[in-house]
Amino acid sequence: MTLQNLLVLFAKIKYPFDMCVKHTGVFFVLFFSFILAVHVSAAENLSHQAENAIDLFMTLRMNLAVYEKPEDALLQIDTYHDKHLSENMISGFTGEEKLILENFEVLERYNYLYKMQGNESQIKTLLQSQNEKNETWFTSHKDEVINKWLYCTEADILSCSLSYASVTKILHDGLAVKTYYEKALEQDPSMSYALTNIAQWYYYAPSFGGGSKSKAKKCFDLAVHGARTEAEMYYAKIFLSQYLFEDELKRTESAALLADADSIQPGGHYIKWLRKINKAGYSLYYYNSHKLSPADIDKAIGMI
Repeated sequence: MTLQNLLVLFAKIKYPFDMCVKHTGVFFVLFFSFILAVHVSAAENLSHQAENAIDLFMTLRMNLAVYEKPEDALLQIDTYHDKHLSENMISGFTGEEKLILENFEVLERYNYLYKMQGNESQIKTLLQSQNEKNETWFTSHKDEVINKWLYCTEADILSCSLSYASVTKILHDGLAVKTYYEKALEQDPSMSYALTNIAQWYYYAPSFGGGSKSKAKKCFDLAVHGARTEAEMYYAKIFLSQYLFEDELKRTESAALLADADSIQPGGHYIKWLRKINKAGYSLYYYNSHKLSPADIDKAIGMI
């Protein structure tokens, strides 16, 4: 298998928009010849205020799915930052809590900048700068507690930034993405966000390097059961629906899950787009892994 074959595309998010996505949704990168291990102690809870801030940002992510134009979504992110994430608003948070929220904001900006033309340089700088901040934090706190949300958001940042990295960097850091999700799940085995993302990693990774469709299915299911908020349920059901769509006998169940998600955030552009992909006969995962385009979808359903 070639280097290109091993570099698998997906839109974190867990992130739903052709990220890394992205990869993750997001890039999920597997190099079975190298594993980066991170040694930390048991998890320490974030403050109630920080946990609430994370949940509110996840709700923002879900609500942004209503926008068709990325420019409109970016304006909403700017407005949200000024109201909720400015230095005055989070001045009482710890450095780790601030970094987690900053990671979330960077990832969400990436989602929409990626959908626009001419932003390659800005995106590369944005992701690499944030990855350096996270790596610096891990290095300077290697003997301290690292929170599960920092593991997950750095996995997302790293996954996306590897698409702009050198081969050496990819070889060195490829499996760190999976390692970080695993570290988060060691702290919280029912963490829906981590389960959704590692499920996609298992889905895209080649079997000889640890990929497994059955493990992906198990994690997708657990992500639905572990969802604590409407936003977590929204994404967990979407990603499970796209897995089930690939089985023709389960497409009714897949459609029901999308309908459930649509009832949480009615009329969103993202679910409308997923239904269009499914109407063409493809799952989101097939769309991403085969690098299809909107024109391919229109052609498949007879629009062009």
